[in-house]
Amino acid sequence: MTRRDVQDLLELIRRFVDGSDRTKSVAADIEGLVIECFQDEAWFEELSESLALFVPGGSTPYIDEDQLAREIGPIAELLAASLEVPASDA
Repeated sequence: MTRRDVQDLLELIRRFVDGSDRTKSVAADIEGLVIECFQDEAWFEELSESLALFVPGGSTPYIDEDQLAREIGPIAELLAASLEVPASDA
């Protein structure tokens, strides 16, 4: 995983979470990038499962846009924190 991968995933997740693009296409892009570059992350399994269960307007056993946004929001926070430069490196 590169810094660029982190930035790309963060941008996709932010678009979904903020509601600017909650399409199945964006969810598929998130899923593809996660599978390609983030398999070693502690959150990989949980995020992959959520993305696999996403169906726009979903109903049980699937999850909808709001539920997925709530589940992936914390990942955006982790990604953003990983991009921050420690004060000692500034």
